[in-house]
Amino acid sequence: MENYLKTQWHPAFCSAFKLELHEDVNHLTYITEYNINSKPLQADMLVIKKPQNIQLKNQIGKLFKGHNIIEYKSPSDSLNLDTFIKTIGYTCIYKAHEPRVDMIKLNDITLTFVRNNIPQKLFKWLKNKDFEIIEKFAGIFYITHKYCFPIQMIISGMLSKDQQHWLTLLRNDLNKEDIKRAISNIQQLHFKEDKDNADSVLQVAIKENSILFEELKKEDDNMCEALRKLMEPEITEELAKAKEKGLREGRAEGRAEGRAEGKLFNLFRLVQKNLLTKEIAANEAGLSVTDFVVQMTKHGYHIPE
Repeated sequence: MENYLKTQWHPAFCSAFKLELHEDVNHLTYITEYNINSKPLQADMLVIKKPQNIQLKNQIGKLFKGHNIIEYKSPSDSLNLDTFIKTIGYTCIYKAHEPRVDMIKLNDITLTFVRNNIPQKLFKWLKNKDFEIIEKFAGIFYITHKYCFPIQMIISGMLSKDQQHWLTLLRNDLNKEDIKRAISNIQQLHFKEDKDNADSVLQVAIKENSILFEELKKEDDNMCEALRKLMEPEITEELAKAKEKGLREGRAEGRAEGRAEGKLFNLFRLVQKNLLTKEIAANEAGLSVTDFVVQMTKHGYHIPE
């Protein structure tokens, strides 16, 4: 039985980050959940810039050098002094953990933090310790000190939505214009990898703003249809998986009920993830909406508001 799961912010963040830097995709290598050394010290993302003399087009990449450690904090995560110092430590270990001394130059490393809001207490501490903090671009703060490598703090809630299309969607307080903008941007994507990354971002946006999405579906038929088309490939894939799972379970149990049950559970999951409305899922299952909701609740699945 599949229960309501905690939002997986970090995969969506990695997808959004790649989309923001899409124009320089040929110059960058991404390594997510990068192990800093042989022990389990892990950064959310390592971005290697190549060739190093290229300046990235997107504002969040202007600071980047050859080796760039990225640390993401979801809306529920805090960013305090200890977390800040720990991540600096990870970056130092990354620099030192090479087969040759000074193989990675200190001036070829940057550290980027990404979070929704300004960490006021941390900024106050940094200023008291002679760190200089400058808002270089909207929502992008450069943090410098004569004894430290370059650091930037990206505050997604303050970013320009015209400049940063994806990181600004990783919030739980989106408005209708944000959703319309997201759909418009996704419709302009052409490459499969970009579409997959956008889908990852959209899934989190839908889950964390489910009430807003439901309101839009009711108010705007065109918006509802656009969402359905965007999600159609995943819905088709999930329904195919449901059918196959049902067949496997049916064969294992030697009865038709197994096939139906396997499909039904996958329909529950699609509704829970806001990929299908309960009306469409009920029709697919051959049940009334009331009976479908009763069965879904009975088996411990979450019904979006």
